[in-house]
Amino acid sequence: MEPAFPAVADPSEARRRIDEVLEWTARSLADEFREVNGGWVVRSRSLPLVHSLNRLQVKQPVDPKEVLRLADEHAADLAYRHIEVDDAQTAASLQHSLFSSGPGWRLDREVFMVLDAPTASARAGVGADPDGEGTAVLTAPVRLDDDEADRLMRQWFAEEHLDSDPDVVDQVSEYSLREGGLWKEQVLGVREEGQAVALTKSRARGSVGWVEDVYTAPAARRKGYARLLVGHAADAARVAGRDLTFIIADDNDWPKRLYADLGFRPVGLTWTFHRDLGR
Repeated sequence: MEPAFPAVADPSEARRRIDEVLEWTARSLADEFREVNGGWVVRSRSLPLVHSLNRLQVKQPVDPKEVLRLADEHAADLAYRHIEVDDAQTAASLQHSLFSSGPGWRLDREVFMVLDAPTASARAGVGADPDGEGTAVLTAPVRLDDDEADRLMRQWFAEEHLDSDPDVVDQVSEYSLREGGLWKEQVLGVREEGQAVALTKSRARGSVGWVEDVYTAPAARRKGYARLLVGHAADAARVAGRDLTFIIADDNDWPKRLYADLGFRPVGLTWTFHRDLGR
């Protein structure tokens, strides 16, 4: 059953602040940043296979034909098109236009969630992932070093079938390291028998915190590690006095229920349209 979501005091202001730091991240990491009609474009010819650094971001209402024109214009040399849309009306119009014209485009939807009130289970650090079986009584997480984090992230990339092209894995790994360095992130993790099996990343910029990249290796799942790590990161954000801490989740997958149980509330959506050319 879906959890109840108490209203965040000002969802639009929370989303504005999230958008502000995400734009700062893109500006800081991309080779090129350019404002366009209704939004902005980033390009990174040094990391051409990283979608996040080679995308069109649509922030305001834009005609679908104009969206596609902008994507083609600014990504003409790429073998894919990657468009992220924050405006619901534009997303609906673009979806209708693209999916009625034939196959080739993939659509994902992400929900932005802001930390609100913690639950008792979050404070105790006890429990299981919502689709898991059994619980685990957990101790404090540990700090993972760069090698441990990179190994786990590459395992995650393989699960996402990015390993069919080693260049993709290497470039996404490099992007992850650059983004973590920019945010001065702390990588929190769990080890079993000396081996890192789960992680999440705790990031901060001023009064804004960001909990990112929650992953558990398949053999270590259903033990409550995701709950432990996200709950610890959320508590650390509160102790540090951050007045806004966010996490981004797939709107069609179970982790958003875990985040809701840990005190995160939705404040908006982003629609991602992706197409590999030739398909």
